[in-house]
Amino acid sequence: MSEILCPTCGKNVAHAEGASFCPYCGGALAKAAQPPEADAVRALLDQVAAMDNPRKKYDKLAQAMERYPDSLAIAEELLFLGRLHERSARQLDFSVIKSYLLMLYLEPETLVPEQIAAMREAIFSHPDLQRCLRLAADPNAFLDQYLTKLSTQFIELFLRGSSRYMRRFFGMGLESRAPKYLAAPAGFMLAAMQQDDQLTQEQRARLMRAFFRAFNTQLGGDTQWLLQEMQTRGVAMP
Repeated sequence: MSEILCPTCGKNVAHAEGASFCPYCGGALAKAAQPPEADAVRALLDQVAAMDNPRKKYDKLAQAMERYPDSLAIAEELLFLGRLHERSARQLDFSVIKSYLLMLYLEPETLVPEQIAAMREAIFSHPDLQRCLRLAADPNAFLDQYLTKLSTQFIELFLRGSSRYMRRFFGMGLESRAPKYLAAPAGFMLAAMQQDDQLTQEQRARLMRAFFRAFNTQLGGDTQWLLQEMQTRGVAMP
């Protein structure tokens, strides 16, 4: 397996075939460093990227997966599409978004026990993830990349994008204060992950490290408030 330099954090990354994100910071790996895909697969993914309708995206990807069953790139697109293709125009349902799975560590009181159990299992055992792990040259590296990307999307959508956690004045967020505002909910989540005895010790450690990496990247490396919050809550990074 070759190593490449992550353009975001500058660390050497053991590059698994088809890997798109750095396992340390969650940043996108340079396109030039990606292993070449078949022209047909690249063209197909470009078509999918241009689509606005999640249902059409899902159908296109599902057909492509049947045609190219060994393509990690297609499998990863399906993984992160989540259940967006199931969304309803009549009812707002954030659970169709893949990263919503991490809501079980932020607002568990809004979920019933059956939902919590299903969401926890889906984080590590969803069939789409298992397919990607089978296709990846380095399953452990892919798992770390997946958890970091999942955390990055959650922070962007459900922490940074929430007026509840990201205070706003006259509809405008104070981005410079984001590291301080989001430290409390992020610290709460890390504590909940640490205390989740339904996960294995390894799963807890991977998830916590991935979430911290994502926070560090999303908030420009300013983790001073989060580290204080973690200390207050007795959270020790594994």
